[in-house]
Amino acid sequence: MTTSVTSPENQTPARAVIRAAKSEIAEVADAIRQEAVDRELNSLDPRPRVRELAAAGIGRLRVPEEFGGLGADVSDLAEVLVDLAAADSNFVQIFRGHLGFVEFLVDRDPDPVRDELLNAIGRGELVGPAASVPAAGQPGGPTAESIIDHSTTLTERSGRNILNGTKYYTTGSLYSDWISVVVVDDDGVKEVVVRADDPGVTVVDDWNGFGQRFTASGTAMFSDVEVREGYDLERTDPAIDAYLGAFYQFIHSATQAGIIRRITEDLRDVVRRRHRTYPLATVPEPQHDPQVLEVVGGVDTARFAAEAAVGALAGSFDDYNVSHSQSDLEKVGIRSAQVQILNTRLSAEASWNLFNAASASATSTDLALDRHWRNVRTISSHNPVIYKARAVGDYVVNGAVPDVHRGFGARHDDPDDGFRKPDAPL
Repeated sequence: MTTSVTSPENQTPARAVIRAAKSEIAEVADAIRQEAVDRELNSLDPRPRVRELAAAGIGRLRVPEEFGGLGADVSDLAEVLVDLAAADSNFVQIFRGHLGFVEFLVDRDPDPVRDELLNAIGRGELVGPAASVPAAGQPGGPTAESIIDHSTTLTERSGRNILNGTKYYTTGSLYSDWISVVVVDDDGVKEVVVRADDPGVTVVDDWNGFGQRFTASGTAMFSDVEVREGYDLERTDPAIDAYLGAFYQFIHSATQAGIIRRITEDLRDVVRRRHRTYPLATVPEPQHDPQVLEVVGGVDTARFAAEAAVGALAGSFDDYNVSHSQSDLEKVGIRSAQVQILNTRLSAEASWNLFNAASASATSTDLALDRHWRNVRTISSHNPVIYKARAVGDYVVNGAVPDVHRGFGARHDDPDDGFRKPDAPL
């Protein structure tokens, strides 16, 4: 259910501030859109635009108003992310770790460090992630059961907490003011927060993936980094891992939806520019060729479905953030997996079908249309969809609920499982 722009709840001062921020973010996104091909072809530095987006308020959308944030809901965020991904999908992923860390902070009970970090984010500062370790699941690396292991350590030395370790896939940390480092020890999982410019912190842009090439998803190294007192934040909410797992995937799904929108727009423009067709075509003008139009219609329908799915998922997050009920948390997890399955397929098909309705000239590197396939393939590879489809089927048939600690497939009758299948139908 959508709310009318003219409805009373959309006319409050708080909503007016959110609308103004979304408009300002959209202006920056439009500038990013205009230079997307140039960035792809000439490696245009994203740093200035990252800072413009931060100044416009993208990083503080979900921060409560008392900390200088906008107090927006996840549905507001979804709209912004899809719009930004349509401009250039790299930028959504750059902010992914920051946005997840905001959710982590908002979920926590008030304490001085949590409040100070929220105030910093409310001032426009950014937080990058450092969770995964390099070569996970490979010989000599951590086991396949967990990409987060004990190799990064927080130890006490002369009354000070000292951080050491190396992380990979530190997307966006190169552009951030702070870095949240996941440390696993005998006490559980901690978010250890350091300044990006602290002595001993080194972030390297060695990401060499063929897609999402400007996300700086490379290496961060921490060598005898002194951690501020209290800046080792334990994950105290037993539901936070499940929530964050679904939330991080939601951002990927929103990115996929935005890419499909951009594919639709690019395909429209390509078809309008075409003046020649092929001998087997039924009409001389590609703009009126029924088979070409069928492809365009299919891609735009995929866009609609992907965006609608992201909107529905965002609404599930908003429901949970009001109720904090076990059943709503379960819905978030399952629906996040379902949207991932859907948008992974739709984005892959759209990025391929783009060329079915275009001519050979569409393969020109000057257009950089191949970036859409490379980007959706890269995003889809971060969390392989094959496991999610099985998990959804296992839930439907057997009542198994995703458990982020042990992977998908924890049974609802397992006494150690923190989730329970609701009695309500799907």
